[in-house]
Amino acid sequence: MKKFKIKEIKELLKPKNLLEFNRDISQRHTNSMIQSINECGILRLPVIGNISNFDKRKYVIIDGQHLCNAIVQMPKTLFTNNINEIDCIVKKYDNKNEVISDVAKLNNIQKSWNDENYLNAWYKFGNDNIDYFSNYAYLSNTYNNIFDGLPCGFLVDLYATSKELFRNGKLEFKDQAFSDKLAQLSFMLKIDYNKNSFTLQGLRNWAFDRKFTHLKDVDFNKLKSRLKLSLKNNEDKNCNGREDFSKFIDTIYKRI
Repeated sequence: MKKFKIKEIKELLKPKNLLEFNRDISQRHTNSMIQSINECGILRLPVIGNISNFDKRKYVIIDGQHLCNAIVQMPKTLFTNNINEIDCIVKKYDNKNEVISDVAKLNNIQKSWNDENYLNAWYKFGNDNIDYFSNYAYLSNTYNNIFDGLPCGFLVDLYATSKELFRNGKLEFKDQAFSDKLAQLSFMLKIDYNKNSFTLQGLRNWAFDRKFTHLKDVDFNKLKSRLKLSLKNNEDKNCNGREDFSKFIDTIYKRI
């Protein structure tokens, strides 16, 4: 435990001192934290990392960016006492890998973090995570530049062997070439036909079941042409969920 002055917390919140792979600070979330502190007090302590062994920034916020931001923005009249410092949990780190591992573990239990946050964090972690960096770079480029419009969570489902490993910095691809083709077809459904997530997941479920359960290849040219014709004729009008769309795809694909 260590006491940090409010002015020291303010310094840690400056952009140059924030972890580059942590989530951006939201003023809306900060306002919610201010209201929570006003009603209930400070219920948990910020976690501060001592990274002096490998970074010129001695201290950084590991967990509690919004809590710290709320504390420094709290009107003094809302505190029962004039608080000039706050207790923080301090942990010393030997390398960047230990830092990102803790950040991932701490945020993995928070519903406020989504797959885009994890992708951004591990990509910005850079080649210090050398064993998996190329996979995060590939998926980040796929999400942000190639198939901009497809949900990040869907792309993770499409490419990753495990969402848990993805969130913990160990992204591995199930079958990159196969996922690329599915992403192309999904992008067509999303952009050209304005199909929603259940349609995309229905396509994924059907393709994965055929490829990895029944061990049968997918002829994507055949699938694409039949999908375009069927959607043009509005044959999927009675599909109300991913299972319906999977069955619809199976029917048109096997059609003689």
